Amino acid sequence: MEYPITDIIDRARHGRKAVYPNATEVGRFSITGARVKANPTRFPTMDDILLLPPQFTPLRLKKSIELIYREPVFYDVETKCSIGGFTASLPLVQASMGSPEMWNRLAPFSAKACAAQGLIYGIGENVASTWGYGTRKHASQPTLKERILEYFNWYDGLGGVVIQQNEEDAANELWNKIYSDPDFDQWIQEGKIAFEIKGGQGAKAGMGGEKMVDRQTALDLKDIYYIHPDPETVVAQSYERHSAPDIFTQEILANRIRKLRNDYPRIKIWMKTGPYRDLAEVVDVVRTAGADCLTIDGKEGGTGLSPSVALHHVGLPTLTCAGIAASMKRKNPKMSIVLSGRMRSGADIVKCSALGLDGISMGRPFLIAGYSFKFSEYFMTKGLYRNSILSKLAQRLKKPSEKSVGYITNFVESVRTETMLLTAALGKYDIHHVDRTDVGTFNPSVARMFGISDLNEVAFEQYRRLTPAVHA
Repeated sequence: MEYPITDIIDRARHGRKAVYPNATEVGRFSITGARVKANPTRFPTMDDILLLPPQFTPLRLKKSIELIYREPVFYDVETKCSIGGFTASLPLVQASMGSPEMWNRLAPFSAKACAAQGLIYGIGENVASTWGYGTRKHASQPTLKERILEYFNWYDGLGGVVIQQNEEDAANELWNKIYSDPDFDQWIQEGKIAFEIKGGQGAKAGMGGEKMVDRQTALDLKDIYYIHPDPETVVAQSYERHSAPDIFTQEILANRIRKLRNDYPRIKIWMKTGPYRDLAEVVDVVRTAGADCLTIDGKEGGTGLSPSVALHHVGLPTLTCAGIAASMKRKNPKMSIVLSGRMRSGADIVKCSALGLDGISMGRPFLIAGYSFKFSEYFMTKGLYRNSILSKLAQRLKKPSEKSVGYITNFVESVRTETMLLTAALGKYDIHHVDRTDVGTFNPSVARMFGISDLNEVAFEQYRRLTPAVHA
């Protein structure tokens, strides 16, 4: 399935209005009905799960009694939640995206929007080593510290910041710098910062950071990363920049989590992992070692900057990761588990909540939303950004700005509205009350994986239950 770029841009421009069909197109109406067919996929996705509203809604009655003076509506739904030691306004985390140029320019504006919306805000690897910790290495690119401080400049009591470091960041003692930086002391004391171990990414499970850079950047980074070809001896149009993936065994990972807990006692400990075949064991090790949250990134995750062969052939699909996570969550519900990988709407939040997970994480939607300027849908969907001349021109004409804050805020508000609408449609008024009875699927293997209704069987089973004598 093609990524829904135009849908995200529409949400970013119009916010809550985009939730309602044709609300932004005056004088038009829809006669096409629901889209019930799509191109076949190689594996089940979150779209294979359907929400199942009931006719009988005792919780709606209970809510109406509590309200006394009126009937409950969808904006009565409570979406506040606890994830990984933070309290947030919505079970939605802005994914820990790192150093790519287009994102890094946008990141402080996303930080402002996330803080104002009460969302948890992630910062990925390579930011300090590529763009600087407190002093800019490039005039147009903000530093890691700027991204963090912009969030807390607009922080209003809900959310928190999650910060990754990779091998190169660790060599520069990034987490030590943050933990001892007086500019962050208040937020560390209040428990509003988490350090996130990165154990993998959906789009490139088992691989490190892969990126193409120009010669000057390659020369600047040659002492930090593996660069191919050598920029000092070979003049080329572009160079491959590789960062090594971390090395893990069960003991290494457990000891690292415990050491972080010991070294940074006021910091929340998060872990991000990828779509690995031994995912259940990873979840168990992370839980036992005492991490606050585990983010699992399915193979559909990532921005598309990864090697094409990895995007097509490597890793477990997001829905399979969700099945493993849901099973582990039922065994021990204490550790938060967040799912990422092609998440893009309030339906994903409600479905994951029904399956027992604590929230979802999105990356690409925040990137697309932040650049939802006029005509951006053509630039993105037609692949015009791949043309270096057009890309540079667009970057000059359409730089991230306060408009980007508005676009991201609109997108988040559309997701929040959908979450509340769908939860209320299920007859429930707290996102935590949604459960497996609220979802079903026509895919028998998905039904078995999650222990949810197989819709191929539902009609007959309901009829049989109400007429037992006929089937005696």
